[in-house]
Amino acid sequence: MKKKIFLGLVLLLAFFLRFYHLGSYPPLNADEAAIGYNAWSLIKTGRDEHGESWPLHFKSFGDYKPGGYFYIVLPFVKFFGLNEWSVRAPAAFLGVMTVYLVYLLACLIWQDEILGIFWAFSLAVSPWHLQFSRGGWESDVALFFLTLGVYFFFVSLKKKKKYFAVNIVFSFLSFLVAMYTYHSARVIAPVLLGGLFLFKSRQLWQKRRQLILPFVFGGLLLVPLIFSFLRGGAEARFSGVGLLADPGPIWRANELINQHRHIVVARILHNKPVLYSILFANKYFSHFSGNFLFIDGDSVPRSKIPDMGEMYLFEVIFLAIGIVGWLRMKINDKYLPWLWLGVAPLASALTFQAPSALRALPLVVPLTFFVALGLKIIWGFSVQSLPRLTPYFLRSLVITAYFWGVWSWWNQYFIHYLKHYPTAWPNFRPVARWLKQNQTKYQRICIAGKFDQPYILTLFYLQYPPQKAQQEIHLTPRDKFGFSTVTHFGKYWFGDCSKLTSKHFDAILGK
Repeated sequence: MKKKIFLGLVLLLAFFLRFYHLGSYPPLNADEAAIGYNAWSLIKTGRDEHGESWPLHFKSFGDYKPGGYFYIVLPFVKFFGLNEWSVRAPAAFLGVMTVYLVYLLACLIWQDEILGIFWAFSLAVSPWHLQFSRGGWESDVALFFLTLGVYFFFVSLKKKKKYFAVNIVFSFLSFLVAMYTYHSARVIAPVLLGGLFLFKSRQLWQKRRQLILPFVFGGLLLVPLIFSFLRGGAEARFSGVGLLADPGPIWRANELINQHRHIVVARILHNKPVLYSILFANKYFSHFSGNFLFIDGDSVPRSKIPDMGEMYLFEVIFLAIGIVGWLRMKINDKYLPWLWLGVAPLASALTFQAPSALRALPLVVPLTFFVALGLKIIWGFSVQSLPRLTPYFLRSLVITAYFWGVWSWWNQYFIHYLKHYPTAWPNFRPVARWLKQNQTKYQRICIAGKFDQPYILTLFYLQYPPQKAQQEIHLTPRDKFGFSTVTHFGKYWFGDCSKLTSKHFDAILGK
C-alpha cells in the first residue's frame, strides 16, 4: 500500500511539472502552430494548409513532418478549440504516461517495484524529459510509443501464452505509431525491435508460427509510410539535415590527399566512407559526453535551459553507482538497458547537428534507469560496521539534492529561460492581439521575419479560414536545408520589413 502511495505521488508530481501553465509558457513556437493549424484545417476542410487531403507527411515549411502527432492533436483541437493548450496537452499527458510505463517495465521485467518507483521518479523530474513533454514535441510522443512497444513485447513473453500473438501485434503497432510520429523513430524503432528479437530469438523461435500474422500485419501498415516518405519529399528533407549534408569530410579528404605523393594510397586511406564513418562515431559518442549530459546540454536554445545539462549535475554519482551495480548484478534480461542505451543516439548521429537532445530523447530512458538503480542502492545502503544513522543521512542527502535540483530547474525554466534565450521562443501573442484589433483598418500588412515562420503563427492566432489559406499561400523555393516558407497570403506579407516603407504597406510590424 505504501509503495502505491509513493507511485501516486510521483505521478502527481510528473503531472504538475508538465501541466503547470502549459497553455501559456513558453510562448508557442512555429512547429507547434503548424501542428495545431493543420489539425484544425483537417477538421474544417479535410485538407492541410497546402490543400493535401489527409496526408501522412505534412509539407508544412518543407520539412515534411510525420503526421502521427497531427492526428493525435486533432480531437483535442476539435473539442477544446484551436489554442496552445490543445496542441501541447497530448504530449504532456503522454509524457506522464511514459513515467508510468517505466514503472510497469521494472515491475514486469525484473519484478522490482521499488526500482520502478525510483525509475518513474527519476524520469518525472528529468530536465531532459520535462523540456520535451512541456510542448508539442513529436519526439516526446514517439518516445511514449517506443516505450509502449517494448512493454508489450515483454508482456507477450511473460504473460499468458494464448495472448502472445495479440501482444506482439500491439508491440508492432506501438513501434509503427512511433515511426509515423517522428523521423528519428524510423531509425531507432526497427533497430530496437530487432535487438529485442535477437536477444529473445530462442524463445521466439518456439512460437514462430504465431509470429506470421503479426509480421504480415506490421508489414502492411509499414507500406503507406514507405510510399509517403518517398513521394512526399521527406527524403529531400533528410538530404538537407543528414550526415552527408556536412561537406566537411569531403574537404578534409581532399586536403589530406593533396598532402600525399601517392594518390592511390591516399585515396585508400582518406576517402568519404572513412571520414564520414569517423564523423558518425564522433557524433554518436558526443551524446555520452559529460559536457552534454551534465554541464551545457544541447547547443540549440529551444532544446535546453540555461546553465544546466540534460541531467542534474549531482546525478553523475547515482549514474555511476547504478552502472557499476548493474554490471555486478546477476539478473535476467540484463541486456535491455544496454541495448536501449546503444540504439538511442543512432538517429541523432546520422544528422549534421549532434549531439541533439531532441533527436536523441530516447536516451533519457536508459540513463534514468541507471540513475534509479543508483538511488535504490544508496537508499537501501546498510553496513553493520557503520553508525545506524548512516542510511538516514544518505537518504537525507538524496532528498536534499533532488529538492535543490528541481527547484533550480524551476527557477531557470520559469524565471530565466526566456530572458536568457529571447529569440528561441519569440512571443507572437502581442502581434496577434494587434492584428485582431486593427486588421480591418489596413489593406496590406508586413510582419517581420524575426519571428520563426511568422505566417503559421498568424494563421494560428487569427484562426484564418483554411479554405482561404489553401488558395492564397505563396511559398519560397526550398533552401539548402530543405525548408521553405510563405511569402504572403491575403493581406499579410512576411519577410525583412526593415527594407520596406509605407509606400509598400499600410502597416509594418517588427521593423
